[in-house]
Amino acid sequence: MTSAAAWTILPLPEGAVEVHLVRRVRKSIGIRIADGRVELIAHPRISQARLREVLLARQDWIARHVLTQREQKQQLADLTSLSYLGRELPIQLQGGQRRTARLNGDVLQVCGIAPGDTLGLQAVVSVWLKRQAQLCFAQRLGQFAVHCPRQPGKLSLSSARTRWGSCTAAGDIRLNWRLMQAPLPIIDYVLAHELAHLLHMNHSSAFWAETARLFPDWKNARHWLKQQGSSLFRFG
Repeated sequence: MTSAAAWTILPLPEGAVEVHLVRRVRKSIGIRIADGRVELIAHPRISQARLREVLLARQDWIARHVLTQREQKQQLADLTSLSYLGRELPIQLQGGQRRTARLNGDVLQVCGIAPGDTLGLQAVVSVWLKRQAQLCFAQRLGQFAVHCPRQPGKLSLSSARTRWGSCTAAGDIRLNWRLMQAPLPIIDYVLAHELAHLLHMNHSSAFWAETARLFPDWKNARHWLKQQGSSLFRFG
């Protein structure tokens, strides 16, 4: 097998990529994309003109896969740390067969995930965040509930992508587990917001007055969510 460095350059919408030609005895022409480079694998007897035809015919397919790999690489770079209650924790990958995460001081240790396994890392960290959310939200709810004229019902976690919390007519409250990445005052604001719905199932002036009674700094917290809320979706 012989390999030629940068046999040609293929222009793509996201930037040009090098194409490396690998000659190998095989029946079909293969294309492999890895580490930002494209390999064109073909039998030594196939002409370069034919190879260029195949390359151009698969240009859109190549562009999609190159872009996907670049995005995954960027995602992995973004997943080297976790925002936990507003403080940044380094993520440390460790060996082991069982996929789990644990907090060791100011480091989140993640076991059973191979380097580069972005989806696996996201899954393990999200499970850990949900477990912490169940404990934290229940504790915060207990502190707020003593100040509420009407007691809340069941507390559960939400995975909604457009709402941070909800409150039913029966008084059941759902809070988005991703809030565990935000500073604690942001969690308290969302909780106060939903508790205010126990008395006012609307967003009237009376509702906002009740929210302010429970959490006076609600305007700054709401502004934080509008500006920073999208950053809470790194892990799912």
